Amino acid sequence: MLTCPRLRHVSPLLLLITLAVGSVQADKVLYRYLDDKGQVVLNDKLPPSAASRGYEIIRPDGRLVKSVDPALPADEMEAERLRQEEKAAQQRWDESLLLRYSSVADIEDAKRRALGDIQIRISILKGNLNYLKTQVEREEARAAEMERRNQDVSQTQKDTIATLKSQIADVEDLIAIREREKSQTAKRFDRDISRFSALLESIGRRR
Repeated sequence: MLTCPRLRHVSPLLLLITLAVGSVQADKVLYRYLDDKGQVVLNDKLPPSAASRGYEIIRPDGRLVKSVDPALPADEMEAERLRQEEKAAQQRWDESLLLRYSSVADIEDAKRRALGDIQIRISILKGNLNYLKTQVEREEARAAEMERRNQDVSQTQKDTIATLKSQIADVEDLIAIREREKSQTAKRFDRDISRFSALLESIGRRR
């Protein structure tokens, strides 16, 4: 076994101190950043005011350890947060589409069923509307006949006509709501079809 003669006379304590200093030196890092005047500064400490402008962490020998980008302004940070939320929502939507459907035809079938259900409710409402309108016409005809005979129309009959007209207005509002629901549902399924087709094309390209 070969031994370096110069190390024979080095005390164990001095050797440990030398190794420790070398280890500390190896772990030491420096920060390179711009100061308030835009000048490049190299320091072993990073001022809080400089951190937001971005900085680099380097070794004493000049090796780059890490580069930290400047902090975004508040409005840009908010915009980035919204972009990330939209990206996450898009990912959830994509995963849901791929789990629920195996083909575009599946989505088209689901669309037909959903629109059919809404149309049934609309048809029922329209049937109720026609019935109420018939009732109003009948009551108004009775009231007109009484007036032709110079008879007073009772308050009860007037209230009945007013109630029927109010119900007609309510049913017409419901029909309008269902019609909007039908249109929105159709658009939603069309978006699903378009996105699902794009996902299938993307998966096909990756394969």
